Amino acid sequence: MINAFRKIRKDMFKKKSFLSYILYAIGEIALIVVGILLALYLQNRNEENKVKETVSNTINMLKDEIDTNKNRIKRVQDYHIMVKDSLFKMSMPKSEKEIDGKLNFWKGMQTPRLQNAAFQTSIQSGIGKEFNPELLKALNGLYTYQDSYNEYSSQTTQIFFGTDLTDFKSFGKVMRSIQMSMNDLYWYEKELIEMLDHNLKQIDSLYPAIND
Repeated sequence: MINAFRKIRKDMFKKKSFLSYILYAIGEIALIVVGILLALYLQNRNEENKVKETVSNTINMLKDEIDTNKNRIKRVQDYHIMVKDSLFKMSMPKSEKEIDGKLNFWKGMQTPRLQNAAFQTSIQSGIGKEFNPELLKALNGLYTYQDSYNEYSSQTTQIFFGTDLTDFKSFGKVMRSIQMSMNDLYWYEKELIEMLDHNLKQIDSLYPAIND
């Protein structure tokens, strides 16, 4: 191809067709420019496709993470409600012998550790900037509240770990503290379930192709 172009230029030069040579040179430059622009276009298309694929994979990981966290909360939510209600209805024991019978329902705090690896990866990698702004706002709100839940769960677990629930003198005070903690967990988990569902609906609405 290059040799053919050279032959054409030599023929034009021999014929001293200066105008034809100039027109040919302009045409050749135009072809080069078009080739460069086409290469840049294809490169940009490839980059866009890579970004779309990364966004799609990240969204799927976020959905899995949100579903996992939702299931973890649901596994303990009923237990926390039961403990809260049982403590509210429980009458104070009159002696140490009555304490064991009062705490048959107690199986510890049972607070799950909610995950945030997929969300943190999306932020640290910069791919989160490619998310729909409304979804990114909802995700930020969810994971901020989720971090607060994890911190509160960790604190309450540490407070009651190793606490002697059979001590008659401190029994009432300890039960009131547990009741308050269960009440807080109830509201935390109620809000989290609503936020988790909202984010899942946002993802399904804004990225329907990912669900196909």
